[in-house]
Amino acid sequence: MNNISYITQRVKDDLANNQAVIVIVQAKQRKQITEELSTYNFDIEEVKNKGQIKFLDAGLFLSNFILDNERLDTQSLNTYLSHTIKNSKLYFDHVLVIDGMMDLLLKRGKHESAVLLEKRLHDIASQQESSVFIFDSGIPVVVVCAEENSESSIRTAIENSVMNGLETAGNTLENLAKPSTTELKSFSSPI
Repeated sequence: MNNISYITQRVKDDLANNQAVIVIVQAKQRKQITEELSTYNFDIEEVKNKGQIKFLDAGLFLSNFILDNERLDTQSLNTYLSHTIKNSKLYFDHVLVIDGMMDLLLKRGKHESAVLLEKRLHDIASQQESSVFIFDSGIPVVVVCAEENSESSIRTAIENSVMNGLETAGNTLENLAKPSTTELKSFSSPI
């Protein structure tokens, strides 16, 4: 199951349980999600009109919070996203935020901003007592709920990758350092 199918399944479950969903993804992903939801007989327009699901364009939404084409304006992000969640909580007990902005930042090489964004999203989820799905095309979906700890999954994924690389390198060096028990046979070159 790919990330979009996994996310669509979660959206379907939350909508069926009368919970609100805020989906912040690119247009292509939004189209995939709505197409998959329609196979489950969800009337997307009806749930949008009820305010149960909100689609926000990840690129446009993110552009509101990038300063000087570099820094992430966490205060504005916090204010706007918290307001959006609070509006949904007026009508629904629980809100799930699905984030694809981190994926955009990672694809643009803005790793520090992506880590900062992930931390801010976790903080907002905790403050608003909501859940966040953070995904990108390179790592599995990351589920962040208010009651979970705040360790950055990007940082953890990078650290795990580095540790795996170091372990592999260490094993290779260890194998090279072992004395060989095979005899070398003389080699004569063909004439």
